[in-house]
Amino acid sequence: METNDSFDILDESLVFAKSVYDNYSEKPLYYHNWSHTTMALNASKEIMANEEGVSEQDKKNVQLAVVFHDVGFTGGHENHEQRSAQVARTFLSERNYAEEDIQQIESLIMATQMGYTPSNLLERIIQDSDLVHLGNVDYMTSTYRGLLDEINATREEPYTRKQWAEMSINFLENHRYHTAYAQEAFGEGKKQNLANIKKELAKTTKKKKPKKKTVKTKDAGKPERGVETMFRVALRNHVNLSRIADNKANTLISVNGIIISIVISALFPKMDSNPFLIYPGVSLISFSILTIIMAILSTIPKTTHGIVTRDEVNQKKGNLIFFGNFHKMSLEEFEWSIGELMQDKDYLYNSLTRDLYYLGKVLNRKYTLLRYSYYLFVTGLLVAITFFFLSMRSIGL
Repeated sequence: METNDSFDILDESLVFAKSVYDNYSEKPLYYHNWSHTTMALNASKEIMANEEGVSEQDKKNVQLAVVFHDVGFTGGHENHEQRSAQVARTFLSERNYAEEDIQQIESLIMATQMGYTPSNLLERIIQDSDLVHLGNVDYMTSTYRGLLDEINATREEPYTRKQWAEMSINFLENHRYHTAYAQEAFGEGKKQNLANIKKELAKTTKKKKPKKKTVKTKDAGKPERGVETMFRVALRNHVNLSRIADNKANTLISVNGIIISIVISALFPKMDSNPFLIYPGVSLISFSILTIIMAILSTIPKTTHGIVTRDEVNQKKGNLIFFGNFHKMSLEEFEWSIGELMQDKDYLYNSLTRDLYYLGKVLNRKYTLLRYSYYLFVTGLLVAITFFFLSMRSIGL
């Protein structure tokens, strides 16, 4: 006997759908993924809570349709709605879900196709839920970029930013939310996102000053190669200087560690019978400890927050060259950011320049602390020797 009372059917479907996305690893899904599914599901609940005439069974069916509506995308973009509907039918049939409700869920999934005109309230709800991101405040930094990256991963000739901006503007201008609640809750956000895309398009279509024609010669490429050589040599020298500073700090730590061991093992036991050794010994061990502390401070590494956001990359502010700036980023975010960096020569050179600058700041700190370490070491030796001779004279030796 068919029944719709199977326990926790929605929770079970959520676990199943998440496993489909988690086990998919062929091509990155920057948009049609688990995050989009949960966003659409929450939106459907929000919309249905503000719509009259939706029964509890209809609410459950809409939510199940949302959960399954994009799982077929793991099999490719073409006809993914049909695959999603088939996956939903198989899953629900195995759990004795009522046939009439399965058919309704299949129809709702098919209603998420691009260009489909909804014919009833439930289809209007699922369409608005599927496209709720158009009105989100983070649309430009998440969905807009993510969907472009996802589409370009499947194309032999990727869309340019200008092409994508024009396509997105056309889509948003022709799109409308169907339910009254979605129009009120997400309409203003969509207008703002449309304005933001138009601004981005304006940036990409600014008229550039015509470049002067130059005659190509054998040396035409040398300036750029010279710049790259300059960066390579400068960065290598900075790294070598950092290694030298660390070696010097290690030497100071080792030498002063040995001095402390000798003073403690050789001089301290004799201080009862030779009190004149107290001042030289204490001063020597004190300065040695201070030298070790200063040398250790010069070698302590420092990292930053470890995340470069998409906004920073778009504004050409994030430095992706130094590991301390990206070690907490996800692989997908890092790959996207590096792709943006490689496509923009000015951004690449600016990043190398910033990296060179901050390496210099780190080196300055290292060598300043290291210089003070040597000063302490030499001062400690002089003070200890002075105390030793003064103590010798005081006892008449």
